[in-house]
Amino acid sequence: MKMANRIIDLGRDLKRLFIDWGTYYSSPVRWKLRGWVYTALFASVVVIAFRFDEPIRYFFFALHTHFADRLAGYLHWYGTGYATLYVFLGLYLCGLLFNFPRTRLKGIMVLQAYLYSGLITISLKSLVGRFRPFAGKGFLAFTPLVAGPNSHLSFPSGDVAVAFSLSIILAGFSRNWVWRSVWIIIAMLTSLSRMYYDAHWFSDVIFSTVNASAAAIWLLRSHEDELVNRPVGSHSEGT
Repeated sequence: MKMANRIIDLGRDLKRLFIDWGTYYSSPVRWKLRGWVYTALFASVVVIAFRFDEPIRYFFFALHTHFADRLAGYLHWYGTGYATLYVFLGLYLCGLLFNFPRTRLKGIMVLQAYLYSGLITISLKSLVGRFRPFAGKGFLAFTPLVAGPNSHLSFPSGDVAVAFSLSIILAGFSRNWVWRSVWIIIAMLTSLSRMYYDAHWFSDVIFSTVNASAAAIWLLRSHEDELVNRPVGSHSEGT
């Protein structure tokens, strides 16, 4: 009977994943004026960030040290997706196997934030085809509608999107400001490491930060009642 319940829970979670996916990506059709104003402001910030791409790139050239190289390498790992995978599996499997619905929901939200911001990131990389800084082509060099090579896939930053989607979700699970600050700082440092490595422009990072943050915040707000008050599924979570 317990195994049957776990399978039912798994099916519900898969259904939730796709329902939320459709709701998130269709949300612009329900926006009022304020939503479009925020979008216009965001676009303006990204455009303005282009003006600072070259100066910030040169600023990071002066920061290279052996210690900074090692630190940037560790931070890069956080943005590769492995941390997201481990956190998702840990939360979701624990919630599923031990019948902790809210823990299971947290695992789903980690995965959702990764996927929702990731789809936009992957689509824009190929659509825009922006040269990475190390390619030496300048910050306004583009080859639209490409699938590679990697040096043509700068905008936006996948690592930054991964880092912020995970950090904001984890920060949102707690009201402790220290816990929240730690995760946000890790995401910010990961973003800096991508510019330090000359892998992304400043505007790449700005776009990915807002893109991932929007997806994560939307998820936290959408499931706020379930995280605080109501269990997910047909079973209540133990204490």
